[in-house]
Amino acid sequence: MTLAHFTAMVELEYHAAEMGVGNMHREATRQQVTQKNRIKQSLWVGLSALLLGGCVSPQQDAWVTINGISATAEGANDVSTQCQNAILAKVERENIDATPQEWAEAMDLCMLSNGLVRKDDLYEYTPILVEATARRINSDVPVMVDDVTRLDLVENDRRTLRFYHTILDDLVEDINLDQFNAVVPKIVAKNSCSVRPTAVLLENDVVFRYFYFDAEGEKISDFDVDISDCEP
Repeated sequence: MTLAHFTAMVELEYHAAEMGVGNMHREATRQQVTQKNRIKQSLWVGLSALLLGGCVSPQQDAWVTINGISATAEGANDVSTQCQNAILAKVERENIDATPQEWAEAMDLCMLSNGLVRKDDLYEYTPILVEATARRINSDVPVMVDDVTRLDLVENDRRTLRFYHTILDDLVEDINLDQFNAVVPKIVAKNSCSVRPTAVLLENDVVFRYFYFDAEGEKISDFDVDISDCEP
C-alpha cells in the first residue's frame, strides 16, 4: 500500500469501504433481486454480530488511532456502525454478493479510512506512518526547533526517519564535541520518548537518526534514537 493510497482512503472516508467491495460486483436479473436481498439481510445480521463481537472489542485498547493512541470502545463502535451502514448501502445499491471474509476486509478498510487500526496490525502499517510523518514535517521545514537550531529536512526509509539540523550560531571547531555527544542525544531521546506520536513509532521498531551541521554546513555529529533509549 502506497502513501498516496493510504492518504486517499483517509480523505475519501467511507468511499474507501466502497472500494473495498467494488470488485465483488455481480449483475443480477430483476427476478433475483428480492431473493438476494433477503439472503444479504440474513448474512448481515450474522456478520454484524461477528464484527461487533470480534473485531470491535469492548476492550478500550482493541483499536488504536493511526498515531498509536488507544481508541475508546464507544468511539470504535460508533465508527464501526457508520462503516457497517456505508457498506450495507453499497451492497444494497449495487446488488453485491460478498463472503464473510470480504465483508470483514471491507470493514477493516473503512475503519482505517476513519483513522482506526487494530492494535495488533499497527506494526504492519508503521512504514506508511513513517512516510506520512516525513511528508507532514517536510511541509513545514525549514523550522526553528529552538533559538539556534533549525530543522532543514526529514528523510524516511521504511522504519527509519532521518532528521537534518543546522546549528546557526556555531562552527564545528568551536563546539566541545564530547560535551555535545554526552548531552544532546539524551535530551533528544527524552523528548522523542515522551511524546506519544513519536513514542509509538519507536515502539514499532522505528529508528530516529539525527544529523547536526554547523553554520557553514560542516557536520557536527549524528546519533540514533530507538526504543532502547526510552526509560521503562
